[in-house]
Amino acid sequence: MILIFPPVSKPCEPPASVAQLSGALRAHRIGHEVVDANLEALLWLFHSTADMKTDSSWTKRALSNLDTNLAALKTMELYGNPDRYRQKIFDLNRALSTRVQSDRFRVTLSGYTDTDLSPVRSEDLLKSAVNFRENPFYGYFEACLRPRIEQSDPAWIGVSLCYMTQALSAFALAGWVKENFPGKKIVMGGGLVTSWLRMPDFRNPFNGLIDMMVQGEGEASLLNIAGSDVPGAERCTPDYGFADFASYQAPGRILPYSASRGCYWRKCRFCPERAEKSVYRPVDSQVVVKDLEELYEKYNPDCIHFVDNAMSPALMRRLALEQPRFNWYGFARIGKELEEPEYLKALKRSGCVMLKLGLESGDQGVLDAMEKGTDLDVASRVLTRIKDAGIKAFVYLLFGTPGENEAAAERTLAYTARHADRIDFLNLAVFNMPRFSLDAEKYSVSEFSKGDLSLYYNFEHPAGWGRKEVRAFLDKRFKREPSIAGILRKNPPCFTSNHAPFFM
Repeated sequence: MILIFPPVSKPCEPPASVAQLSGALRAHRIGHEVVDANLEALLWLFHSTADMKTDSSWTKRALSNLDTNLAALKTMELYGNPDRYRQKIFDLNRALSTRVQSDRFRVTLSGYTDTDLSPVRSEDLLKSAVNFRENPFYGYFEACLRPRIEQSDPAWIGVSLCYMTQALSAFALAGWVKENFPGKKIVMGGGLVTSWLRMPDFRNPFNGLIDMMVQGEGEASLLNIAGSDVPGAERCTPDYGFADFASYQAPGRILPYSASRGCYWRKCRFCPERAEKSVYRPVDSQVVVKDLEELYEKYNPDCIHFVDNAMSPALMRRLALEQPRFNWYGFARIGKELEEPEYLKALKRSGCVMLKLGLESGDQGVLDAMEKGTDLDVASRVLTRIKDAGIKAFVYLLFGTPGENEAAAERTLAYTARHADRIDFLNLAVFNMPRFSLDAEKYSVSEFSKGDLSLYYNFEHPAGWGRKEVRAFLDKRFKREPSIAGILRKNPPCFTSNHAPFFM
């Protein structure tokens, strides 16, 4: 069996999804190979010998400095100079653009888009499979994947499709496999596939191309495919033996780690986890610590990236108590436990370098309407005490929810400006209505993007506070507030929160 993580997602750390699957297969002594095709394909594209579009001095500079810029992203020195960092990211994306032979495609360090095909239309995904030779990564399939498949001759090829930016390439890969290796079977899973399969009206349009689609945890399905008679539901330590750590674009070894599946809060009114009725399954905090100690001894990581929807208070207290030997960061809910100065100091000593906080709004009425469970007075104290403890705060804000209007958005602006000295990074998002949320029935909705696989609706806002109005507010008011503009200038382009912990 070969497990493949297709392009494109941020190439700064090995993918958690295939590492977890590999850990289960290895624990049951099932032979397999893992390919981080995302990292490999981007590096292949960077160094492709295809004709290059050197039509400007910027392009020539980006190409001549390509290897220097790639090397710089792996040094801590660069992260002390945000302006220099941004320029190198822009130059690397420019270099990537020269390797793509059509204006139809846009490939960056964080994504891939196609002006002719949409990843939310099953018809277009099937077209991508049929016309796989048009995909920007077709040359990589031939040069790098073909020899591996021919040598190992697997019966099954697994494709881990987690992000929308991978979808078109994942299906081009599937089409290439079916044409070139007609005896091979394809199993596809991952976060995006799970969301599709949980759509109430989903009717699998991929029969004949994808032999098996897996919802949720994939370990049991892969063990069953491999003929294992051992139940696959038990927890296995992830395996990163496939990872070429020297090639990831980060200033140290990062290991992504999932200590839970689903979300322990599950009350936010428009959360996709709630709409999809995802079940929360935490790993016991003692098991997590044991896993992490084992991973530390084996891979010597510089940082653990907890990829949970929200790290549980129990896990965070365990980390504060155990004082592990590595740095770490992840999402945490804003709550009273983060008001405790001594606890936060213990978190800092445990290696916590950054917490990602879903504040969403600076208006209490909006938060209450979202059933967020956040008190703004508590949030103010949390931001202050996190700052005092020396932990970075990456704050997420969400505009345009049904409970918000322009006055409420102005209050979020004022709240953010008052706390600007306690916020290190900001992520600004515009609300999309989850397609299968019960609340979608309350509003006049329209297709957000025309496609049978779209997970969101556009909706008619009850206060007339639509996407157009929200974006105008963000561009003309929010982002121009001097204290906020200063924060936004520090945001790492492309890599965003994945690189933020390293900024000095």
